[in-house]
Amino acid sequence: MTIPDIPSGDLQVVARVVQLLRLLGEAGTIDLVSAAQELSVGKSTAHRYLASMENHGLLQRRDRNRYEFGPLLAEMGTMALSRLGVVNLARPVMEEISLRVRHTVVLTIWNGRQAVVAQVHEDSSRTAHVSIRTGSVLRAGTAQDCIFRAFQDQSFYRFRHEAAEAGQESDGLEEVRRTGVAIRSSANEGVRAVAVPIRDAADRVVAALAVVGVTQLVPEEDDSDVVMTLREGAQAIHQALSASLERAGE
Repeated sequence: MTIPDIPSGDLQVVARVVQLLRLLGEAGTIDLVSAAQELSVGKSTAHRYLASMENHGLLQRRDRNRYEFGPLLAEMGTMALSRLGVVNLARPVMEEISLRVRHTVVLTIWNGRQAVVAQVHEDSSRTAHVSIRTGSVLRAGTAQDCIFRAFQDQSFYRFRHEAAEAGQESDGLEEVRRTGVAIRSSANEGVRAVAVPIRDAADRVVAALAVVGVTQLVPEEDDSDVVMTLREGAQAIHQALSASLERAGE
């Protein structure tokens, strides 16, 4: 098979894009001045790179002058997480939890900006139960969102500093860190969610495992049977991830 020659100009473009992505990874944001300095080019050339990366989803604007990770990078991060096996390994555990507590069980990941529902095992054993659509983006302050933000320094994901710090006091993130569980209720929707972190073999938080149900039927104590069952489930997934990694290394 003949491998076609790649024009040197294309290689330079790729190298510069990688440079900017590495800078973005270190700083969390990037602007025109920092991009030009990193590439040792003029501002007009740097602007073309930033604009093209934005058009292709690698970057998105945080404000008028600064860029952050774009939706394509978030999608790639989600794909990488799927390859770790979290989604597949969680499926039977979620089914077992749902059977035990008789509530809907949800697996949530972080898309770079928000918590996103990756998998649902819906309970239908009760007349009143909660339905959640896979792919739903959860608002800030939900139990799953609090899990990701509370353990941001132990996360598989990269967090923006100001986004991670916003609302920590009002959301009680210190309590979540202390107990290892987030319990949040929505009076308007009549729903309560209880969430715990799932950790990979390196002890990084890769997902949140949650029970979601009608407020009156889900206990709000942090030592309830629901919490204990979730913790057992999260530990089972953690052990499965560790075993999978060991097998891969054999």
